[in-house]
Amino acid sequence: MSRFVHTLRIVLFAAGLACLAVPVEAAPTIDISFETDAVTGQKLVRAQAVFPASVPVAYAIFDAIGAYPRLHDWIRETTLVSCGKGVQEFLVQFRFPWPVGRQWSRVEVHKNGGTISWTQLEGSLKANNGQISFEAAGDNVRVDYRAVIDVGLPDALTRSYKKQFITEFLTAAGVQAGSQATLALASPAAP
Repeated sequence: MSRFVHTLRIVLFAAGLACLAVPVEAAPTIDISFETDAVTGQKLVRAQAVFPASVPVAYAIFDAIGAYPRLHDWIRETTLVSCGKGVQEFLVQFRFPWPVGRQWSRVEVHKNGGTISWTQLEGSLKANNGQISFEAAGDNVRVDYRAVIDVGLPDALTRSYKKQFITEFLTAAGVQAGSQATLALASPAAP
């Protein structure tokens, strides 16, 4: 065997061992379903996921609405418009794939215990309302996401977009929550 091949095997073996030493954050398992709201008749999307983190860590990620563009590139910008006692108002700019394109939504956000809810006040979207709730599940947190997202096109055309958006958004949030939980465990305790 040539010296080069032998050296290459050693390098590849060492690289493989190095990869084993680096923790990889697994994406959360996400279950998505579509329902029709019995009262309004609107199409509701529901997603449930389990994150490897505590409720406060997961809640903090979803509470940081200004950071949503880092969780998904379809959310282009979030601007805090006003802030009151228990209520915040945000202007959210979206850029969805064709045929939807650029959209915007001004939403009122309420925080009540373990729930963050939002209601669209105005916007180019037909509807943007929902809630995210959090529940401890052992060392993990169960995230329940429910929303009406209506871009004004038939649900049959947009259902796959909604599923992709919510899957990618929750996956990014879950990976971030897992990373923060891992960092918290690795940090030395305060004196």
